[in-house]
Amino acid sequence: MTKGGLRAGASVRAQPLYSSGRLAGLLILELPRGSDRHKQAETMLDLAARIIQHDLILNSELELAQAENAYLSDLMSGAGSIDITSTTEALVSILIREIRGILRFDRLTICVQPSDSADSLKIGWTEGLKEGYEVGFAFSLAGVIHGKIFRSAKAIMTGDLQKSGFKGRYVRGDIAKSVLKSFIGVPIMEAGSPKGTLALESRPSDDYQPQDVELLKATAQVYGTALIWCQKYQEVHSMATIDGLTQLLNRRSFLERMAEELERASRYSETMTFLMLDLDQFKSVNDTHGHLFGDYVLFQTAQLVRTCIRKADVAGRYGGEEYTVIIINATAETSLSTMQRIRNSIADFKFREGNIEARVTVSIGVAEYPRDGQDVKSLIRCADEAMYRVKRHGGNAVLSYSAADSGAKSEGK
Repeated sequence: MTKGGLRAGASVRAQPLYSSGRLAGLLILELPRGSDRHKQAETMLDLAARIIQHDLILNSELELAQAENAYLSDLMSGAGSIDITSTTEALVSILIREIRGILRFDRLTICVQPSDSADSLKIGWTEGLKEGYEVGFAFSLAGVIHGKIFRSAKAIMTGDLQKSGFKGRYVRGDIAKSVLKSFIGVPIMEAGSPKGTLALESRPSDDYQPQDVELLKATAQVYGTALIWCQKYQEVHSMATIDGLTQLLNRRSFLERMAEELERASRYSETMTFLMLDLDQFKSVNDTHGHLFGDYVLFQTAQLVRTCIRKADVAGRYGGEEYTVIIINATAETSLSTMQRIRNSIADFKFREGNIEARVTVSIGVAEYPRDGQDVKSLIRCADEAMYRVKRHGGNAVLSYSAADSGAKSEGK
């Protein structure tokens, strides 16, 4: 916001902040005029409000104990420096390092609640002893110790899992098969609700003390909750950058990435090839078979394009039935096999869903950096011009801008 108030035409989103049930402040976000990201802004605003409220509660709780415990004091002072925009792997690495500094364990397990199930947990990360229950393993909450921690939102400590009374750790009967005896587990909380569990296990009996529970709870409050926020941030970020139908970069994100790649290519004196792809006669597919089948064709085409390029290359949905591809550090000539592979894979593929089957072809226009253009707009213009020349000659071919300018025939016809 400006000193004089809102900018003309701007819109505002506001979120109240509460601490201990009392209004503690107001978080305000101003969106510029014409912004098309209102839904994403509201999601980010809600996430930011949750983070701030959690910090208010966390600071209040940790202040009570920090004078008596140096670790809690250090944990509190470092809580504000956690970067939730980093990767989850980086946060897990920090969390494991923190725990190793204060507690022993032979196995560490972090479980999270899947977005599509309220009655199960899934192992998100492990460290230490491998025993068959690894990342990705999903299990029911009923009767197992992780389920009890999650449902009750309370910590559990036992010196002997065999005598704990639980039927299992992840599934019924697995306690009898494990060499691990001591167990300490705490819930990972976010906005007052359990979102997962953090557990340590060791081979010796009675390896943990009551004060260890408090240390693990505090660590889970800071780093475990940060993991949940990090995952939410990645989901919101994905919504803002990924096309929902094709799962490729959306137009805005692709153009931003293209500008970055051009800057890098300029810095290191590299070449770059840009492709503009357009499905031929796609309107007839929608008119004949319906938009649901058309959406399937758009999605499947994106997957075909993705499988034809290298991991370093970049693909995006430009709009409608148009796709864009950046082939990194390559000329149009050296990229020809990749272009033809894309064209052939689409032309040869049987698009089939239910009782509907169709064939589709693609027109591909090519521009090379720096030969055909040295910025985003000029490369798009050149590739677009070459692509439309292919369309005018029947489609299902590849043509570079320089070849089109010289009157050369397109490849693939």
